Amino acid sequence: MTSAHRYIPTLVFFILAGINAPAMAQGAPAGLRGKSVVASWNEIRLQRLGGIGEFTERSVANSLSAYVSTEGRIFAKRTVWASGSGRRRGSGSQTSVGDNSGGAQVGSMQGRSLVIVTKFAGGARMARIDFDSSFSSCTANVVLGREGGSGIARGRSQITGAALEIKSARVENPSCSIRSGNVFGE
Repeated sequence: MTSAHRYIPTLVFFILAGINAPAMAQGAPAGLRGKSVVASWNEIRLQRLGGIGEFTERSVANSLSAYVSTEGRIFAKRTVWASGSGRRRGSGSQTSVGDNSGGAQVGSMQGRSLVIVTKFAGGARMARIDFDSSFSSCTANVVLGREGGSGIARGRSQITGAALEIKSARVENPSCSIRSGNVFGE
């Protein structure tokens, strides 16, 4: 596990946004094919919905499930749960397939690391799963970046679909596990 990270300025945003470029993408190593990875972390955000009212702190639990097929394709699903006042407020998810999914979330292999990048207006999230040499254990690192001149990252809430503005965020308690088989069912 690694330490928490805050939003990172311009340079890292552009690195994150371009990390899925085809020249950097590699096929999945044989030791990872047919395996699933589940990473989880909490994002503590200063956010507001719909551009209305004051920014408030919210804890958003994230789970990233990924399966690397026997052909080396990456299937990924990130699910979020938001809570407030001590209770769960809802959940939502986003899925992707490989590095050519054309969506805001893209998965690729970089050496012994699985990288899932999610782009949004003014920022990006990179979840990097690093594997040991035998692909039997992993560690998770999540970085949130935003464009330098932009004080606020914008997107849509995966839970409500409403416009979402994030003024700041930090990542806490990343964890990771790996197992044989398809986490999404055979």
